[in-house]
Amino acid sequence: MRTRARTVVDTLLPSGAHPRLPGAESVGVPQFLDEFGRSATPLLRLGLRAGMAVAIWVAPILIGRAPPITLYGRVTRERALEALARTRIYPLRAAFGGLKLVVSLGYGADPTVRRAIGYPVAGSPP
Repeated sequence: MRTRARTVVDTLLPSGAHPRLPGAESVGVPQFLDEFGRSATPLLRLGLRAGMAVAIWVAPILIGRAPPITLYGRVTRERALEALARTRIYPLRAAFGGLKLVVSLGYGADPTVRRAIGYPVAGSPP
């Protein structure tokens, strides 16, 4: 995964945001997204790329900043992604929602995360 995409993923699911939950990088979300990009259907791959492109290039514009999003610190990146999530422009909001969905699937699939939130994990005691 490219550096800009990693920055977006880290902004969505940062390390240290919660004491019991690991960051996206440490549970393999970037690798999950790489695999998703290789194995998903063409339309799903296009959706993932569109969501990432919107997050990187359009989100900063929504808060009056020049793209790409990687030029800014965490607080500004979070503000930009929040503006993107709330935009009235449906195709932008939908593309970002698709990106968040795929990132969340990768994050929630990790056994460490599942244990931390109290979700049963196969092969571990209840």
